[in-house]
Amino acid sequence: MNKYFFVFILLFFVVCSSVHASKQKLVIAHRGASGYLPEHTLGAAVMAYASGADFLELDLVMTKDGHLIVLHDLTLNGTTDVEQVFPDRAGKDGKYHAVDFNLHEVKQLKVHERSARRGTGQAFPDRFPIDSKIFGVPTLEEMILLVQGLAKSHGRKMGLYIEIKGHDFHRKHHLDPGFKLLEVLKKYGYKNNSDPIFIQSFDSDMLKYLRHELKTRIKLVQLLGENRWRLSDTDFSYLKTEEGMKEVSEYADGIGPWMNQLVTGVDFSGKAQITDLLKIARNNDLLIHPYTFRADRLPSYTSSFDELLDLFFQEVGVDGIFTDHPDQAVRYLEKNSSN
Repeated sequence: MNKYFFVFILLFFVVCSSVHASKQKLVIAHRGASGYLPEHTLGAAVMAYASGADFLELDLVMTKDGHLIVLHDLTLNGTTDVEQVFPDRAGKDGKYHAVDFNLHEVKQLKVHERSARRGTGQAFPDRFPIDSKIFGVPTLEEMILLVQGLAKSHGRKMGLYIEIKGHDFHRKHHLDPGFKLLEVLKKYGYKNNSDPIFIQSFDSDMLKYLRHELKTRIKLVQLLGENRWRLSDTDFSYLKTEEGMKEVSEYADGIGPWMNQLVTGVDFSGKAQITDLLKIARNNDLLIHPYTFRADRLPSYTSSFDELLDLFFQEVGVDGIFTDHPDQAVRYLEKNSSN
């Protein structure tokens, strides 16, 4: 790791050492402080901690030899230099699937800022330079050791908010990420509803498997997408109904909706146009943690990040948010903690 990076982190801790998020509303650092450093790196996790985030959101996929690594995509193309390091290892679809590499090979890769889906350049042009490759792909265990080490050395605990990616995809490769996840979490003391951890998934069958077959007591969150996204076989249109949300409450503790599923805009007076999903979820005693709040990609109905946060925290009344910019959300909650 570049020595200048550690100098930066030390200075950041000095500036932010007194910062902590509101106890009433959760700030969930989406893939770490990914608005400032490449997503899912140890650096982004440290910056999320220094920002005062309550939880660190991690996405997990498995390697060929059964290790859980922290990666959002099932493929390595979008955030690593895999095409340069292993130019002849692409699959038939031209992509580099993580499941085709063992951990030793993954550890040879460098992580960069997420690239744009089409064309060249990066997905968020004003973020960390895409040509700076000073980070590696961490394992789940490395992230846990980091978070628990910071809790010991600095005194503040930051929870984990974990998503398993591609449950069915992994099972086709004879891998069971859900079982492996619970095995690792138990090793590090995460096993009860009261522990600072959530497990989330867009796949309702995955969550039912964790709750009913593996008997986990860890808090579970049903992520809500749109059927057109084809994230899983889950029928999101059904889950958003009264009957569907009642079913969710039988295996999950909360929902993670896309923010546009809660608010469709604001009316002429500036009042939020809130959907029925909010009421339905509340009627079933479910926590509500919408995604993804980005200061550099605002919805059309807001003109500032604080305005967006005010709308969701104060008017809608959500319990927490996923954000690429946890420092700004923490500052907002501290400033408005008496409201």
